[in-house]
Amino acid sequence: MFIIKKNKKICILLCIIIILIILCINKFFIIEKFENTINTINDFENNIENHKNPYIKNETNNNLNNVIWQKINSNFMKSNWPNTFDFDYDIKEDIINKALTLPQNSCIIDCGAHIGDGSIAIVHALNYHKREDIIVYAIDPSKFKCDFINFIKTKNNLNNLRVLNYGLSNVNSEYKSLKISGHNTGGWEWSINDTTTINKDDDINKFIKLDDLINNNIIKETIGIIHLDVEGMEKQAIQGGFKTIDKYKPYLSIENNDKSGKDSNGNNNSLNNNYYLEFLPKGYNYLYNKGQNNILSY
Repeated sequence: MFIIKKNKKICILLCIIIILIILCINKFFIIEKFENTINTINDFENNIENHKNPYIKNETNNNLNNVIWQKINSNFMKSNWPNTFDFDYDIKEDIINKALTLPQNSCIIDCGAHIGDGSIAIVHALNYHKREDIIVYAIDPSKFKCDFINFIKTKNNLNNLRVLNYGLSNVNSEYKSLKISGHNTGGWEWSINDTTTINKDDDINKFIKLDDLINNNIIKETIGIIHLDVEGMEKQAIQGGFKTIDKYKPYLSIENNDKSGKDSNGNNNSLNNNYYLEFLPKGYNYLYNKGQNNILSY
């Protein structure tokens, strides 16, 4: 009887030890994750370095083609892929080439700006070509990404870059992020927030119609180019900006992958280059593809 009681006490003690170990491990990883989030913000200043802007060519003066950016091996960069200027190179080069032909004081909408790997490089290249008159609006629903873009903007004195912490949709509402695993935060998707299923880890962000950004004078310039890379919400962004698109007839560069090409019936139209014409004002035409983007113009 004594031996049984003793073994029972030992088992209970072992269970308590195991539970404590599990709790300590979980606490360690939670603290580590939290501290890494804080440190990435605090370490921006300590992890800057010059990166070559690949869209400024044949320039021997490094002071002109260098952009202050984060070290690729920093916590922030490792946690937010894609993180280089040459990602989707053909798409960004096409936007820059078209932008150089825009009338004075036009603007570019870059929605789904992520961490600014597109907006920063585009503005920097335009300024190199003496087109500081063109305003680029980097629009993204994630606040921490917008904070980072603003940090890099200040470091590079990119005064013609405007950062808007919104998502674009066909309704003005709050959306929550549907985070995917891994470090591809550029692939996050969003859905209208259902307050009955919200949890403390959800990122809740404001989505707005492009038409209302114009109506509210948040965007005042003539829109010459719209770039949409919004992980399947391209159709909604177009619908919410229909009046604006009809008014300004901008050049459009719209991602058309397997997410953005799905219709309400679940059919995948990503191989149909005329898919977006159904939602655009009459007169728009498909021109060509650049990477996964459909290029359309009026």
